[in-house]
Amino acid sequence: MRVLVVGAGAIGSLVGGRLALADNPVTLVGREWLRQAIAAEGLTIVTGGRAQTVRALRVVTGVAEASPGDHDLIILTMKAYGVAAAVAEIARVLPQPPPLLTLQNGIGSETIVAARFGPESVIAGTLTTPVEVAGPARIETVSKGGIGLAPLAGTRPDPTAAAEALAAAGFVVARYAGASAMKWSKLLLNIIGNATSAILAWPPARIFADPRLYAVELNALAEARRVMAAHGIATVRLPGYPVPLLMMLLERLPRAVTRPLMRRQVARGRGGKMPSLSLDLEAGREQLEIDVLNGAVVAAGAQAGVATPVNRALAEIVQGLAAGRLDRARFRHNPEALLASVHA
Repeated sequence: MRVLVVGAGAIGSLVGGRLALADNPVTLVGREWLRQAIAAEGLTIVTGGRAQTVRALRVVTGVAEASPGDHDLIILTMKAYGVAAAVAEIARVLPQPPPLLTLQNGIGSETIVAARFGPESVIAGTLTTPVEVAGPARIETVSKGGIGLAPLAGTRPDPTAAAEALAAAGFVVARYAGASAMKWSKLLLNIIGNATSAILAWPPARIFADPRLYAVELNALAEARRVMAAHGIATVRLPGYPVPLLMMLLERLPRAVTRPLMRRQVARGRGGKMPSLSLDLEAGREQLEIDVLNGAVVAAGAQAGVATPVNRALAEIVQGLAAGRLDRARFRHNPEALLASVHA
């Protein structure tokens, strides 16, 4: 399968690199520094301490240079806030591209792609494998997790070829009849310890060590679950993550029992790295994925008439910090400021 990966950061490098190792012709669209680094040394993927170097990769810095019409599948791996620009760039070069697979966190990327190319062109995807950039053309990951796939319009496009290629590349692949349950189940995982970590600049383990902050996390999850129920969206198992079982345990077991378990599991599930919102906020980025995570819960709750005050407060704080409307020093390492804002 000839694959074009647009937005070759950590996720794009992992997916594209593994597909290339499985003898698929792969083109990455990434930054100039990535092109130079891969040209010099190849792409190194470290999985659980085992390193593999990929050299059979073509790297370009723009979609037009990649000739998207020469590929069987386009995989979008940029952050959610970059999808609209990527779609516009692809459309300028190729009005009717091959199937597009979206691997963004949160809710809404598929809708953006479908609005331009039609739902029959979109495969919704979700990646549950932790991955991080460890250096130029070097990424680190673990064996846990995999990729979920779901067509956006009935059975079109058929995800079979993409599923087979990804499975042959070493990913655990799960297929779903519809995208909503898959994407919202991943959102539940994404919002755990994410916004709070960004606001306080604390790792999730420290967040979960505080019973008051743990209560904020559970309340945000409970709101998201009520929104899902109001929209008739089920919770489904994802590769490596039994999400329905996890949600049931969090609802039924005492918090004194689940808190230490979640403290360990959340830190382990993210591979020891800080959550994405925290990394982006610390890097000074004004565009963050909060709008498609906690913000998506708020928006969907408003549509269904479900109150989401905790998610709204978390989203507004993160948005305010990113835009400079709120004082970063006021919230950094200060759970009292966070709790006061949420309770207000």
